[in-house]
Amino acid sequence: MIAGIIDSPNKAGFWEETIGEEFEYTIASDVNGLKQCDILLVSEEYCGGAIGTVVADIQTYERFRDVPVAAVTSECSCENQEILLGMGFDDVVRLPISGQLLIRRLRGIAAVSLRESSEHMMNIDSIMEINDGDSGAYCVRSVDFTNIFRFVLRVLERTQKNAQMLVMKLDHIGDTTGAERRQTMSILAESVRKCLRRGDMSSVCGDDRVVILLIGADDEGGHLVASRIVSSFYSKCSDDSYELSYDIREVRTTT
Repeated sequence: MIAGIIDSPNKAGFWEETIGEEFEYTIASDVNGLKQCDILLVSEEYCGGAIGTVVADIQTYERFRDVPVAAVTSECSCENQEILLGMGFDDVVRLPISGQLLIRRLRGIAAVSLRESSEHMMNIDSIMEINDGDSGAYCVRSVDFTNIFRFVLRVLERTQKNAQMLVMKLDHIGDTTGAERRQTMSILAESVRKCLRRGDMSSVCGDDRVVILLIGADDEGGHLVASRIVSSFYSKCSDDSYELSYDIREVRTTT
């Protein structure tokens, strides 16, 4: 099994000690330095606040289309895990971890991905029993957003409904740490989820923005939603190092 690792070259000793006996591996500073592999590992410590951009870049490579991508982090909070998964990571590996357990985790991640890729049959009964009882927006991974958006366009065209694309952007004005930025993004993501209606869709994209699809909304309605999100965010985040802005665009169908 081959692992592609985005991490500092100074960490080569760690990877050799933990997985070197069981895995072939390549360490690179970015995705351009990696070849075909069975699993990708991205160090949050090395990438810092740019880790969202890194996973988004990986998703543009055809050779990595079916390769599971796991974030490797020493941050143990549930909020950080949710943010990383929202960015598009398939799994999160927390450090410190023993070499034996790390090897088991990586094999498990790769095996689950392989099994999911080979499963073509859907359990219709299970699908029909789905009851998404949670309130607020439907939150999806950034890697899934594009395909869902294509489907929504067809629905809008058929039902002749309006929609608005709302992008909430978080700018870092002062000096902030990666942990602080992740915590602030978690506050923003939760504000978005609670301020939207059921049927709207949102996705955390990278480490500085949330993309929102407002079904059935016009420009005025989009601005009202954006104002609610801004008010909710600032009621929970009083840090002057962050500035929240937004942009609204009308979603147009082909008809």
